[in-house]
Amino acid sequence: MRKILYALFLVAGTRPALAQHSELLGRAGLNLSHFVGSSAEQESFINYSGAGHGYTNNPFGGRLGLGAGAGLRLLHESRWPLLLGLDLGYDYQRARTAITGLSYSSYPTYSFYAADGHTYLASQHVSLFFALGYRLHLGAVRLDVLAGPELAAVFGKREAGRGTYYNNGDQAWATNEGRDSGLPFDGLLRADLTAWRGRWGLNGSYAWGGVNYRSGLVGGGPSEAFDRSLRLGLVYRLKPRATP
Repeated sequence: MRKILYALFLVAGTRPALAQHSELLGRAGLNLSHFVGSSAEQESFINYSGAGHGYTNNPFGGRLGLGAGAGLRLLHESRWPLLLGLDLGYDYQRARTAITGLSYSSYPTYSFYAADGHTYLASQHVSLFFALGYRLHLGAVRLDVLAGPELAAVFGKREAGRGTYYNNGDQAWATNEGRDSGLPFDGLLRADLTAWRGRWGLNGSYAWGGVNYRSGLVGGGPSEAFDRSLRLGLVYRLKPRATP
């Protein structure tokens, strides 16, 4: 009897280990991003010169802008069933600012005009997401719930926009300026949810940036702009479940 009980305990102990498996996933989709903080603004104005050169006075827009991204994710299902994940991704993000005025300077003329249009502060992000989570089974649907830190290299910041200002009739303005200043990295906290059916899934995640994009600004008092981004897209299981 003792030997039978011992054998049952051994079988019960090996079942969770046999249930472990890893998956390689590919994902792609759209993102919506904007800035929050004391220096993030819904509206700003254009500083414009007679040579056609212009830039947004404050490009850290508080309005959502549309971008896109893709990535690869290695996901390991351990016991209970605990999920461990590593996600390498690329995102092209754009924060949007509404333009309500244009400051025109061409010596000796300095004028301010009402204006409309939008500018976008675009940036490129290469990120690593270290995930911990849990897998739920809801009938035919499988639900993966993940959360963890994300480290992003941020580069290629550039603003671009266009619109109209009013000076004895409608006049066009446009900007296209590099904005590669500030810190090159962002540290974020990310929550991620994927609903699966077969090898396809719907994925959504939200990331809270913790690095101030305006921390290098000198003078003018406290100035803060933190990134927020929502990702929505499709996921496909490139490598089927495999038991190690």
